[in-house]
Amino acid sequence: MTAAPEPKHALRATDPARIGPYRLLGRLGSGGMGLVYLGRSTTGQLAAIKVLRDELAEDALFRSRFLRELTVASRISGRFSAAVLGSSGARDLHLWLATEYVPGPSVLEAVHASGPLDPQTIRALWLGLLGALETIHSAGIVHRDLKPSNVLLAADGPRVIDFGISALADTTRLTATNAAVGTPGYMSPELIRGDTEVGPPSDVFALGCTLAFAATGVSPFEGANAVETVFRIIREDPDLTRVPAEIVTLVEPCLEKDPALRPTIDTLLGMLSTAETDRISRLLAHGQWLPAPIQAQTVEREGRALAWDGARQALPAAAPAEWPLPADDLTTSLFTSRAAPPDEIPPAEPTTVIVNGAAPAPVPSPAPRQPPLGTFGPPPVDDPAAAPDTGATGPVDEVSLRTHTALLPADTPPLPRLPRRGWRRWVPALRGIVRK
Repeated sequence: MTAAPEPKHALRATDPARIGPYRLLGRLGSGGMGLVYLGRSTTGQLAAIKVLRDELAEDALFRSRFLRELTVASRISGRFSAAVLGSSGARDLHLWLATEYVPGPSVLEAVHASGPLDPQTIRALWLGLLGALETIHSAGIVHRDLKPSNVLLAADGPRVIDFGISALADTTRLTATNAAVGTPGYMSPELIRGDTEVGPPSDVFALGCTLAFAATGVSPFEGANAVETVFRIIREDPDLTRVPAEIVTLVEPCLEKDPALRPTIDTLLGMLSTAETDRISRLLAHGQWLPAPIQAQTVEREGRALAWDGARQALPAAAPAEWPLPADDLTTSLFTSRAAPPDEIPPAEPTTVIVNGAAPAPVPSPAPRQPPLGTFGPPPVDDPAAAPDTGATGPVDEVSLRTHTALLPADTPPLPRLPRRGWRRWVPALRGIVRK
């Protein structure tokens, strides 16, 4: 565990110090639409804060997608999704969304670090993702981007995140005609074709692909490139040869080409025996479903977040100011320090005394006392108790020295006196003119 954020996770000088009520601790990642920070509220709540990039803030399409993600995530309050903790206003110049911080790795990270998951863990992941999809679909939402990197492994169950391209049942599509939005390898055939009707069966197809990846480390339609992968999804059968037999019975029905032939969530929930479902749900409830290597990753991430928080406390006081920015400075970038230079700080207003409802002329502040000529040192003060203590023999701070008096030894001879010349001698146009 490091004592400071890693270079890719450390806050930059241009990053804000706060977003809303959250003090930023580090960067969790970045994507095409925005940045994700780790923040801590005054009450100690850790949050993953997603911020839309400045260059996209005025783009109507990206702004609509971000606002839709905010709306979608706010509708979902199930156990297996990251809870929404706060957000910006819909009309704010800069948009941000704070969700519950889950220190566990994603399925993608866990498989890359420790290899494919064992069948028992996959069945628990299966049950948790079914619970997440049940909550999502009951809210009238289709996720449309369920994949290993969007499933976090928490101690009490998986968490489905990232609703950036989710579809609401009561909103129009934001994608253009014949344009597919998603991740190759986990997109349903109807989503690739750009069908107008993309419903819950599309998420069921992605669920089967995600579980196959968790069991093997590759998508069941993995191709040499994105074009080949898309072709295999539409035309070829999935490759499930490396998937354990007890998992194939769960995954294969989800990967039907025709969405009408795929099982519903209720049907999938009944595919495990009652005794097996009860045993797995007990492991989920008590946080005993993850193998030791993934639990170690979770503990390491929790410790890293604490180390980041400690490193954040040691930053100098001249950190970037809070964000959002004031309404009178809407052209300033999100990631711009708001600290004003010293020469831009306005002078303090003179003190005014009100007498009988009338305001006389401002009372000027008394001029500071000047030291006697030929002396130097810190400026004198009227109150000896307020004088800074520099120590009996310690040096005087150079910043406080009076420099208007030359410090010359007593035996220095006087400077030679220069002959006085008329001012006309210094004007080129008047040289040679003798004053009469």
